[in-house]
Amino acid sequence: MALIFGSPKKPSTAKDDIKNDHRLNLAREMYMAGNMKLMTTETIPGREIQSAFGLIVCRSYNFDNAFYGLMAQAVDVNADAIVGYRETIAFHPEGDKYYSCYGTAVRMKKVK
Repeated sequence: MALIFGSPKKPSTAKDDIKNDHRLNLAREMYMAGNMKLMTTETIPGREIQSAFGLIVCRSYNFDNAFYGLMAQAVDVNADAIVGYRETIAFHPEGDKYYSCYGTAVRMKKVK
């Protein structure tokens, strides 16, 4: 039995996508350097939230694309942290995984 529309086309590998996408590469570098904080809690210990930009969500068949895409969205709105981070995985009937990463983009007050 064949599907009429077929399955969604899977993108190339996550490493290739990050290398070719400037936004994802910048977001990865910021996260790895510690310039973008990520917390599963609603606050960052010892820091105060200056402003919240709202919920951001990124989805992809590759976890790295979903994760660093979320970071790139936070950078786009001038956030320096994501609080309330969560991730989910949906399984396609053909065995593919579909990742969703989400959280609230926030700007932290400067440390004095």
